[in-house]
Amino acid sequence: MNPSRPPSVSARAIVDQMRRCGIDHVTTTPDFVQLSVHARLDAPDSGFRTTYCANENQALQVATGLIIGGRKPAVMMQNQGLYNCGNTLRACGLDARMPLFMMIGQFGREFANVGHDPRQSNRRMVSLLLPVLEAMGVRHWLLESNDDLGVFEQAWKHGRQQHAPTAVIVGHYTEWD
Repeated sequence: MNPSRPPSVSARAIVDQMRRCGIDHVTTTPDFVQLSVHARLDAPDSGFRTTYCANENQALQVATGLIIGGRKPAVMMQNQGLYNCGNTLRACGLDARMPLFMMIGQFGREFANVGHDPRQSNRRMVSLLLPVLEAMGVRHWLLESNDDLGVFEQAWKHGRQQHAPTAVIVGHYTEWD
């Protein structure tokens, strides 16, 4: 193992957490940080239905329709994708009070920053993510290691109880396992 590279979070464990929450569908614009999770979700026997969208706005809109239809979706995207869909998140998640559960990959994050406050990253697309979510009033949890996997259930339950969007921030590349 490369000592400068932090340990990755297990894709298998992430998918298991999604199952425990009752998530049955994923809408996404492919996220390079979570690519190994996508591979697990795309397996024929995964038990998940995945809808690949043209952009993050569409991913949130499709997830909103799925929630209205009684499904339990997760939305997967990268940090810069969140910046693209702010108005849709406001309208569908905050104003319409939909429990949109987002998994946001921190694309571009430096390995030296993993385990530290992402706001201290030297890369703007990384350092701005938490302040943007906080300014919008979107509660978020950090997933930096396998020890943090419990945040899935916390975020999922919070969104459902509060009728509000929530985000799990996937701190760096997930493990191919």
